[in-house]
Amino acid sequence: MSVKINIETLSKMTLKHRFLYAVSTGALGAVDDRGIIVTAKQFRLYFNDIQGLYTTSFLPAATIEIGQNSISHTKFVFRLSKGIYRVHEDAIEAFIALYQLNHQDKSSKDPINNKKTHISETC
Repeated sequence: MSVKINIETLSKMTLKHRFLYAVSTGALGAVDDRGIIVTAKQFRLYFNDIQGLYTTSFLPAATIEIGQNSISHTKFVFRLSKGIYRVHEDAIEAFIALYQLNHQDKSSKDPINNKKTHISETC
């Protein structure tokens, strides 16, 4: 299932939510039999509007530690090899649930970050 967000809302989203939006809509990454794969190069090219080292540090900082399987508000990708990451399916499901809830209740609790959030009128 995909979510539709207007451009004004997209510009106000955190990089994490912009990333999950791009992945969930198929604009970023490639689907394989085990999920969605994103390379660091694809990430940098897609988010070329972001200045500085943030685009090079985002995916490594979001990597789930070896031996762990669950997501947290800051950890939601697996590192497969240098520069190649798999997005945890729970992160995508939580992102989609967030926007579905927000469409119904504008002060819904964010299931990804476990805090109140407000997205927009148009989901």
